Amino acid sequence: ESWEGGWRSMMASKLGLSVSESPIDESLLEELTEILALVETDMTIFFRRLADVPADSTESAFDILSDAYYLPEQLDSDYRERLEAWIVRYRRALQVGGSVDEERRARMNGVNPKYVLRNALAQQAIDKAEAGDPSLVIELLDLLRRPYEEQPEREKFAVRRPEWARDRP
Repeated sequence: ESWEGGWRSMMASKLGLSVSESPIDESLLEELTEILALVETDMTIFFRRLADVPADSTESAFDILSDAYYLPEQLDSDYRERLEAWIVRYRRALQVGGSVDEERRARMNGVNPKYVLRNALAQQAIDKAEAGDPSLVIELLDLLRRPYEEQPEREKFAVRRPEWARDRP
């Protein structure tokens, strides 16, 4: 499979679109890529929350996705309109594919991790371990053994990068 074909297939999976049920609208994928590049977005949170956007609603999906954005001031009316227009097209693609929200959510959550090893978390774990406390290293290892599963007691690890880590390696 070509790189482009692999990318298309990966994006379809991340969006919960079945390639076998209907052809993927290339422009839908391209538009999302452009939209995501416009503002600072946490991709892990964005794709995980996108699974919670109902296919058969006409309500704004913005509230569901809002945690994925780092700088609320970037979310001007032009951005919101463009995102909502994309959501309308996305919902249409889901409906054409006969998507059932619960099944789609399970498929999407199976390919879009909830937990990732963020640099700030790794650095915190290293700092604690160097100080003689390996507990955070052990907890992160355990967390990341099941990155796609809900782990309610560990919600603190499913958040955007902290602001203090913005410019730190």
